[in-house]
This record gives sequence, C-alpha cells and structure tokens, in this order.
Amino acid sequence: MRKILVGSALFACLLLSGCTRNIFTLPVQENPEALVRFNTPVQYDYNPAHYPVTIENFNTQGEPEQQNFTKPPERVVAVWQNSIETLLALGVGDRIIAGNGVPDKKFFRKEYQEQYSKIPYTGLQLLDLETTMMLKPDLIVGWHSTFAPKVIRPTEFWHKRGVNTFIARSSMITNKKRTLENEYKDILDLGKIFDKNERAQELVGQMQQEVQYAVSQTAGFKQRPRALIVEFLGKDVNVYGERSLAGDIVRELHGELLSPKEHNIGLEQVVDLDPDVIFVVVIESHYGREQDMVNRITQHKALKNLRCVKEGRVLPLPLYAIYSAGVRSYDGIKIIANGLYPELYKEK
Repeated sequence: MRKILVGSALFACLLLSGCTRNIFTLPVQENPEALVRFNTPVQYDYNPAHYPVTIENFNTQGEPEQQNFTKPPERVVAVWQNSIETLLALGVGDRIIAGNGVPDKKFFRKEYQEQYSKIPYTGLQLLDLETTMMLKPDLIVGWHSTFAPKVIRPTEFWHKRGVNTFIARSSMITNKKRTLENEYKDILDLGKIFDKNERAQELVGQMQQEVQYAVSQTAGFKQRPRALIVEFLGKDVNVYGERSLAGDIVRELHGELLSPKEHNIGLEQVVDLDPDVIFVVVIESHYGREQDMVNRITQHKALKNLRCVKEGRVLPLPLYAIYSAGVRSYDGIKIIANGLYPELYKEK
C-alpha cells in the first residue's frame, strides 16, 4: 500500500483532544478476497425506469451543483462513519470498494459489522490519490473536508474524470445551521442515487416517528426541559449552540437549549445555568471511555450538587450521533429524548 493520508477533520479532533496514540500506526486493512469480487463483473438489480436521476449537491467551493446518474454507482469510495454506515443501512455495502475514516468495525452497529468486514479497503487512514484512482470509483461520498485540495482533491478534479461526488450537507463549511432535515435529505438523496428509495424512506421514517413520539407524549408538559450540551477540548469546555445538529434535535424534541450561542464556558457558569440535563459530547478518541467524560462533570466538586448530577441526568453523546450523522442521527434523537424525558422512556 502506498503513502496514506489522514483526514483533516478527524486529525484535528484527535489533536484537540490531547490524544497520545499514534494514528499513523493504524494502517488500511486490505481484503484480497473482496477485491477479487470487485474485479469480477457484477450485474446489480435496479429499475432502469428510475434513471436518469439528478440530485443537487455541492462542490468544494460550497456552491450548489447538479449531479447526474444514469445508473446506480457500482464502485464507491466512502469516507467517515456517516458515509459508510448510511450506505450499509441502505443495503449497498457491496458497492463500497473503500470505506475509510473509521478505526475498527466495532464502531458500527452490530447488524452492519459483517458487511463492513467485506469491504476491500477499510481503516482510519484515507487512501492516497494514486490508489484511489486505481480503484476506478464512480462515486466518492464524504465530508466537505474530504474534498480539500490536499486531501482527496476537489470535486472538480473528479468530475472531469467522470466520477460523481456526494458531500454530507451538515459538513459544509458554508452551512450556517446543521439540522435533522439535512440528514434526512442526505439519506433520501442517496436512496435515489442507488434506487433504494423505499429503504431510505424507512430509515428517515424511523427517525421522524421517534421525534413525533416524544413530542406527542409530552404535549401537556407545562415546562420544557432545559438542556446544556458541552464538549471538553483539553481544559476548555465548549457549548453546542442552536446552529449545531444536537441543538436542532433538542429544539425538534421541544426542549429548551441553554446558552444557544456556541462558545467556551466556565464550569462556574454551568452552576448558574442549573440545567435539567447535561449532554457531554464524546469525540472519536474517547469512544469506549464515555464514563470518564461524564465523570468530569459528575465528580467535579463545583458541580456535584447540581440537580441533574444528583438525578443521574448527565449523559454521554457520541460525536457520530450529532455531527453529519446520517443514519446515526437516530441514535442522537434517542439519547437526547431519553435525557430530556427520562420518565417517558422508563417503560419503553
């Protein structure tokens, strides 16, 4: 395997978190048997009447751009968890020739782990340009940062070579507000691209039903639960505001988001806010150590007397569930709904 590049977004997260592991020791895993399958002609079932399909996505400059598909893609490079897992959930994992940006299959839901294991190239590190081109993809799915000039190259580079691209809407730097609607739209668009409309509607419907359940069951509540969403970045505590996906989920679930502007906050200010529930965002380098992150709130001497601490309403919230989350938006909805309305979910 040639020189490998690490995605800038995750690399930045790891640096900011103070993680000491050497991510360059996590090589891309190659599955020779799966690669043989990709080099053997395969006829995928689809309805020709559903094509051509045109969707609106974005280019590297953040401008809306039309993407045209005359048939479902057959050789897909997918970058980051939301891209890979959404495709697996749609039932097109057998089209993924490289799924990178995730350290291990344990990060995926159990029902998708076997499919992930059958992808020819997997792992945290991204393939370099030469290797990616040799794989002859017809679609690359990722974040806005994936298509930076020094990462996998701009969208224009690929379009000139007949390769379509798909950027998750919430990952766009120009996107001023990240919403559940963005996640729904991504899933539905990918469903159209692969002629998996029914499955896409099912996935989105599950999320919408979960939101509606919480809203309908709490319609008579006189006071909305007050939520604070924080993330530890070294010694700093960052608040997730109303423009974040997590903030939008709180709003959709009829909760009140405290400190709606994204900024750093002192722990003494948390005491003044006295939230009903605190969600602690857990980034990639701390997966598996969620309780340690929660303990930074619950065991802090200045915060131990907060009502939410005493009531056990300080909950970990994985980054994969609230940032360009794709199908994992469902996890974000469930976690936040449980935190806002614990009495509602005791028996569910």
